[in-house]
Amino acid sequence: MALKSFLIIFTSLFIIITLTFIPRTTYALPFVVFHGISDKCSHEGVTKFTELLSNWSGSQGYCIEIGNGEWDSWFMPFRKQTAIACEKVKNMSELKEGYNIIGLSQGNMVGRGILEFCDGGPPVRNLISLAGPHAGIASVPLCGVSSPCSCIYCPSLNYTYFMCEENYGSCIYIVKVFHSFCYS
Repeated sequence: MALKSFLIIFTSLFIIITLTFIPRTTYALPFVVFHGISDKCSHEGVTKFTELLSNWSGSQGYCIEIGNGEWDSWFMPFRKQTAIACEKVKNMSELKEGYNIIGLSQGNMVGRGILEFCDGGPPVRNLISLAGPHAGIASVPLCGVSSPCSCIYCPSLNYTYFMCEENYGSCIYIVKVFHSFCYS
C-alpha cells in the first residue's frame, strides 16, 4: 500500500515538474484581415480589431489593404480587388506555412475570392466570416432599393449589370429581391 501511494505521489510530482519547467512551444497560424466597404486598415476600429485578435490568439495578424481602401472598396472592380489581395498574400513570407482569413463584411467576399481564384498562394486553413454578404444584398450600400444609384443584377439586362460589375466593387454581391425572375 505504501509503495502504491509513493508511486502515485512520485508520478504526480514528476508530471507537475515536467509540465512546469520544460519549455513549451505553441504554434498559432498567422491571420489576415480584409475590411469592409468604405473602411481602411489604418482606421482605428480595424487596427484595434486586428491587435485584439493577435493578443487573444497569440498569432500575428495583418490587415491587408487593397488600393487605397475606402475609395477602391467601392470603385475598383471586384475581380481586380481579389487579384491584388492574392498577390499580396503570395508575397508575404510569414504566410508560407498557411494562414487564416478573417473577413469583415465585404472583406468576406475578398476572402472567398482568394479561396476560389488564388492559385499558387499559401494554404488557407480557415475563412472566418463576420457579417459577410454571402447570400447577397438588396441594394448598393447607402443607396436603398429604389435609388437610381443601385445596380440591377439581372442577366436579361446585360448592359446595366456588366457596366456595374466592371466599375463597382459592391455590385458583385447584389441580389435584387424584386427581380426574382432574373435568378431562375
